[in-house]
Amino acid sequence: MEQIEPIDGMDLLAGNDDTFAATLDAGGTGGILVASHVVGEDMRRMIDEPGRRAEIHESLADVFAALTVTSNPIPVKAALNLLGHDVGGLRLPMVEASDQEQAQIRAMLERHGLLSTV
Repeated sequence: MEQIEPIDGMDLLAGNDDTFAATLDAGGTGGILVASHVVGEDMRRMIDEPGRRAEIHESLADVFAALTVTSNPIPVKAALNLLGHDVGGLRLPMVEASDQEQAQIRAMLERHGLLSTV
């Protein structure tokens, strides 16, 4: 993981899901995280269980990858819609996730037990 140095007197927040664990290790206090919409409990566990942070982070690597398969917010909206949350569509020029992107997102949700396999 990338090493992040804290700045005295300022809260350090992760801006990307894949830097969240490193940010917490550096004294960070949280983040602005897309994956928290899908695996929020696991992201919270990285705060509450620092001894297991690296393990949790590694277990979510495929989540982070699936949610960056195309431009944000396309993948997270697709994931939330697959999970039964009606989060609406996208504004142009963004378009819905392709069939291949949808398949990657669905597979990730299934691997994490978030979506029952059919």
